[in-house]
Amino acid sequence: MISSFIIIRNSVFFCLITFLFGCLNTGKIELNSIPEISSIDSSQVTIQNISNLKFTEYVLSDISKTKVRDWQKFNELMGIIEEVHLGNLSFLNNDKVILDSFFTDLKNEIPESIKSTSILVRLTVIETLFLKLEGMISLKSTEKDNLLQSIKDILVSHSNLILQLNKKFEKESQKIKKPN
Repeated sequence: MISSFIIIRNSVFFCLITFLFGCLNTGKIELNSIPEISSIDSSQVTIQNISNLKFTEYVLSDISKTKVRDWQKFNELMGIIEEVHLGNLSFLNNDKVILDSFFTDLKNEIPESIKSTSILVRLTVIETLFLKLEGMISLKSTEKDNLLQSIKDILVSHSNLILQLNKKFEKESQKIKKPN
């Protein structure tokens, strides 16, 4: 009877010691396994980083160029996209209200010959991605890979807008005779 009591007491004591040391070791492992977040300044994104991004880039066709020539805000958007290609994201450091008003004006001033749901949707996607990038830059703790992925998303969405404009005007320029 006493011997079984001693065995149970020693077993409980051993389990308690093991549990305590196990908890202490777990705490040390967690402290060492905390990932270090490297923050990146948007000025560290270079032309080389952006040129390494893989995506299909479309350019405006001749027909599309003539149709969008008078759309001033679109021409400003093209300039902004060109700055993104060069790694210059300084325009996103401005007030968020300026960015919001730019995209509002861009959509409001769209010529009637261009206005369609497919174009408006692509403009909204570009706006959303620019706001996302602006938010990432304002955090100051964004990893470079995430920042580059966001830039790539903007460039791809812009390319999709160009493709959609080209398709729209190409389809409109085709003279298809309908059978009688």
